[in-house]
Amino acid sequence: MRATSGDTNVHAFDFDEDQWAALKSSYRAHGLAMPCCGRGAIPKTSALGNYFFAHSRKGPCKTAPETAQHLYCKQLIAQAAQAAGWTVLTERPGSCPQGEEWIADVFCERGNAKIAFEVQMSPQTHDETLRRQRRYRDSGVRGAWFHAPRKGDYTVHTDKETPSFVLEAVNVGAPPPVKGFPANLPEFVTALLSKRVTWEEPQFTRTLYVEYMGDVCWACQKPVKQVCGMTSSDDTHWWYRPTSVAALSQTLGGVHLAVLPGELRAIGLNEVGTQQIIQGKRTHWPHCNLCLHCSSPQNNYHVSEKLREAFHRIDRSDPAPSPLGIASFERIERGTPRWVYSAGNAA
Repeated sequence: MRATSGDTNVHAFDFDEDQWAALKSSYRAHGLAMPCCGRGAIPKTSALGNYFFAHSRKGPCKTAPETAQHLYCKQLIAQAAQAAGWTVLTERPGSCPQGEEWIADVFCERGNAKIAFEVQMSPQTHDETLRRQRRYRDSGVRGAWFHAPRKGDYTVHTDKETPSFVLEAVNVGAPPPVKGFPANLPEFVTALLSKRVTWEEPQFTRTLYVEYMGDVCWACQKPVKQVCGMTSSDDTHWWYRPTSVAALSQTLGGVHLAVLPGELRAIGLNEVGTQQIIQGKRTHWPHCNLCLHCSSPQNNYHVSEKLREAFHRIDRSDPAPSPLGIASFERIERGTPRWVYSAGNAA
């Protein structure tokens, strides 16, 4: 998409139809050369209407030819960046401090900001993307990737350090949509350069409800609150049935993972811990209540029996009464990080 004329860069996307036709008839007078190897450049129009420069004759240049779809996407990116006020150079070469060379499909610069856009039409592993992204990062350049669509359920790994996006079907003449966003390629590039595509790590509050039952510690004979369940609702259920020692231990294991012992103790509940050996044998169900006062393990069979007795006395026609109390614990949890697109003008 770029040729040189002396020290001047000539971009194909800067020409309209008449200007391009004029250049094609007079290019010899301009001394056009290919930036990749310095050989003569000829302005051409592809069968799909793309403007591009081609080598005047075959030679040792190893630059691979580009597909019409690749050229078209580069043109859309370059035009969008230029319209947004950035200085644009296609096929821009560079190197990182380690000496590794790179060529950016579309290189955009404004002030101290430098961004390289890559259009990846062929399949590329995530490791290779990271390797190429590292070269840009080491060069003080921010990289962003647009991958061509693939058959089947195709996704690319993306994160804050390596912005990567997938294009829908690429047809020359129709700007391709960016998968998962309400924008086509030039709109999306404009939004990226205007900081309207942001990396967000959503947070939300979740409340855990821990159920407990009043009881007496077998060891110290002091009143305790035996932890016996955990729900996502603040309504206890009269139909609750602790079916076995194993089921109660599994439930307490979930509480042990979700709520710190100190949190339970702070509101007067037994802590939840483990007792690996019971009656001289290792148990498969070690999670149990530990007395708030003396830390003695509370037998799960005893707690289950007490629960059965309590529920047996309930009038099943009235769901309101319950032998269980309930305590709540709030948790700040993180959602899946993602790129978020904001429509509208830049701030």
